[in-house]
Amino acid sequence: MSLFDQLLQQAQGLDLGAVAQRVGLTPEQVAAAGRALLPQIADPNVDNHQATADVAAQTGIDHSQLSAMVPAILEQARQLGASGGPFSSILNGLGVAPPDANAAPAAQPAPAAPAAAPAVPTTAGGESMFDRLKHAVDQDGDGNPLNDIMNKLGGH
Repeated sequence: MSLFDQLLQQAQGLDLGAVAQRVGLTPEQVAAAGRALLPQIADPNVDNHQATADVAAQTGIDHSQLSAMVPAILEQARQLGASGGPFSSILNGLGVAPPDANAAPAAQPAPAAPAAAPAVPTTAGGESMFDRLKHAVDQDGDGNPLNDIMNKLGGH
């Protein structure tokens, strides 16, 4: 089973149609490109820029669409609860350490009043897993981690 198929299994309900529409491809193109590109991205010995260019040449899909596809897939997978396994492998290949239970959370002041239960899992420091992931990926600090992922794939 390909890494892409493992991610689909991990993030049950991942909507390839929505990803495809977002990046201007068909669901079949997203699946074919995901199967070709994600294993290369997950391999720390592969240059992500070159892998994206190679898959663009192999599939005929524009480089910018491939560069936009990966963050769209990862964002949706994260929203569906993906963590560890194939999701982490892909993040590691992008040079991002995924949040894990062993990481020491940043110290944060205690809230003044009890807050409602968070909608997403949080760390002991109160920061959501997604916030930790976003901060780890958002290398330029602009609040948008997707452009940083695209930069790692050579999309900008």
